[in-house]
Amino acid sequence: MTQAIRYHRFSTRRQDRGSSIERQDDATRALCDSEGWTIVETIEDRGQSAWKGDHLSVGNLGKLRRRIDAGQIDAGTRIVVENLDRLSRQDYRTARRWIEDVTDRGIVIAVCRPALILDREAMSGSNIVAFLQHLLESNRATAEGDRKSEFQKKNIERMTQMMRDGLCPSPRVPAWLHGVVGEPLTVVQDRAALVNLIYEWSASGLGLQSICKRLNADHEPWTDGGWKTGARQWRIGYVRDILNSPAVEGRHIVRGGDGRQPTGEIITGYYPRIVDADLVARARAAIKKRAGTGGAKRGEASNYFIGLMTCKQCGGSVGRILAGAGYAYMSCRNARYGTCENRSHMSYATLAKVVVDHLLHLALDDTHFAAVDDIAPIAARLADARGEIEAIQTQQANMIQVLMRLPDSPAVIDQLERIEADLAAGKAEVVRLEEDLIKARGSVSPDEHLRRVKSVAASLDTDAEARRMVRDALPSLVRQMVWDGEKVTASGLHFYMTIAKNGAVDGFDLYHPKHGPAADPEYTRRRDAAIASGTYLPFGG
Repeated sequence: MTQAIRYHRFSTRRQDRGSSIERQDDATRALCDSEGWTIVETIEDRGQSAWKGDHLSVGNLGKLRRRIDAGQIDAGTRIVVENLDRLSRQDYRTARRWIEDVTDRGIVIAVCRPALILDREAMSGSNIVAFLQHLLESNRATAEGDRKSEFQKKNIERMTQMMRDGLCPSPRVPAWLHGVVGEPLTVVQDRAALVNLIYEWSASGLGLQSICKRLNADHEPWTDGGWKTGARQWRIGYVRDILNSPAVEGRHIVRGGDGRQPTGEIITGYYPRIVDADLVARARAAIKKRAGTGGAKRGEASNYFIGLMTCKQCGGSVGRILAGAGYAYMSCRNARYGTCENRSHMSYATLAKVVVDHLLHLALDDTHFAAVDDIAPIAARLADARGEIEAIQTQQANMIQVLMRLPDSPAVIDQLERIEADLAAGKAEVVRLEEDLIKARGSVSPDEHLRRVKSVAASLDTDAEARRMVRDALPSLVRQMVWDGEKVTASGLHFYMTIAKNGAVDGFDLYHPKHGPAADPEYTRRRDAAIASGTYLPFGG
């Protein structure tokens, strides 16, 4: 019985959507059936380039080669491929060396098109016909790869130059833009507004899954069905791409060479900026703060200190352990595994109360209280109002020119007075909307900030949303918490404190710019409000 291992490969997802795998499957199966070979295995490399040779080392074909070298594949086994392109489009010597190494171990390469059997005899030159067929096919594959590569390089450079000139080289553009080849890109306003809402949601603390739920509930997906399931819906990966896209900031990162790596050139002005720099920074900072706060019970936010607390003795993580009857404690994980001597532990409730009482008013900033669903509509109305002012100012400038020619015209003077009244009303509307936007983004007086933080602290036992807010906010303030078995030393850019096992606090200090790291303005505002109100020690006391 002759055994056969079929090998199929394609380079891109676009080929996966098409008939590449199905065609290869039909061809290799037909050859095995006609020769009476028993198919014992089918191997695929999806998204691996034969021209770069990725699959020969890191792909499934590379794994098969290691099994052959280890003697795990019987001599006489056929590796069946549709054509030699599936094995390699590298230079002739590289491809031949790989095939020679395999056939030297008794393995036979069977090619469907053109019909070709490559064994040790064929590769040695004894079977000159088979060898020449292999030579011609390999050279054809290499030449085709070189030709396609050169064409691709020229095409990419042409398209990049069009981008430098501010012109669209392809109608394939981000979904919030409209592209006509040879013309500047234009913004699809309703989609750009939705992108801004996604950034506002992220900045307010919503994770990717929560954002997707909101989008799928109220907004039609922009993309076609997924390439695996075909279902049309907002997906985490797509939302993540939007939140990381430089295109929303008006930047195109030029890529080139093998692997399409960044060249260092950034083209500005090709993509219209649709998200303010401040909102981009806040949204992406919030994503970093949420990193590591996942898990099966992430919605409960039962541990405020995920990823923050380490053991002084071994440097390992200190985690929250549930002992039963509602009691939880913090202890070194390595001590539980027997690799650390720091076996002491501290009540989680005691530590959480001290941290909340002393630091919550400093960790929670305005973004945690933003009315995210109100922000995008207000921002859209503000943009329209500013646009109206520009139009009115243009009318005003035109009428002034007319008045200079007709200084005594009552009609011109009346029209100019109406324009000035409209302009004053428009400016007043902009001021009102700017104030509404500030409120929607959560900005309040320092005293009001302290009141609403107290409200959050009072609801932690019963409100999971409040606990999630605390868990997500602390990493922005706390840089490290070190447990030495007797006390926790907590510190950050703007504070320092030690917390004993019984909850006693020692050495609590809020740094001041004149004798410590400079505080950012927002932090300084919250800190000074706490000091002025007598909540410097402790906030919840």
